[in-house]
Amino acid sequence: MKPLALLLVYLPRIAFRRAAQTQLGACLPATTAAAVWARTLEVQSELQGTRLRHSPGVNLLLRYMQWDYALYRALQEHGIGQQQAGEWIEQINWQIFAPASALAFKLSRLRSSRLQARIHWLLDALFRLVFTRPFRRTNLPAVAGVAFDVQVCPLASYLREQGAPELTHFAACSLDYRMASDWGVTLQRRQTIAGGAAYCDFRFSVPPVQLIARAGAGVDKTAADQPES
Repeated sequence: MKPLALLLVYLPRIAFRRAAQTQLGACLPATTAAAVWARTLEVQSELQGTRLRHSPGVNLLLRYMQWDYALYRALQEHGIGQQQAGEWIEQINWQIFAPASALAFKLSRLRSSRLQARIHWLLDALFRLVFTRPFRRTNLPAVAGVAFDVQVCPLASYLREQGAPELTHFAACSLDYRMASDWGVTLQRRQTIAGGAAYCDFRFSVPPVQLIARAGAGVDKTAADQPES
């Protein structure tokens, strides 16, 4: 895991440029890729004046949404359909955030040996440090996993204001499934705010083999292994 990839997450202009130009270069002729990126810079420059008034974590995410929307517009103006443009943006964003997700999961091993406790700790940390207000969630009881609902999502609100609510699925929602897969759990979600629902229902399930192993080893009663409330 390259340290540079982790540090670049905090530099949206550099991180997005690197990932986007790699994706565009692999999927479009060089002249088209250059034109799309030039137009992306123009659109993003217009959006950059928008003042963000949230926490550093939320503001960072919204900066990425600005870049996503700028590229999304530029791609469509150059004849790329919404679905294809969205899929490329999903790939770009995951390339940027995957190293941080992988490192966080490795660090969670210091918290507990139990997968459910690790996932619980990781998600709590994300909502304390990154997905802060105006994000709002309600934790729910879960026997074999982690469950909560998100009632307010500023990312969905921002892209809706830009007239591209459908982009939220590719730019943000889809990454949750990739993250869950890398963490060794399954995410089930029936609805999202971006899709018009009142809330997003997150249901992370721990594989049965983890539960069997836990039962065979006995319940770990150390404070470090207890899920946080």
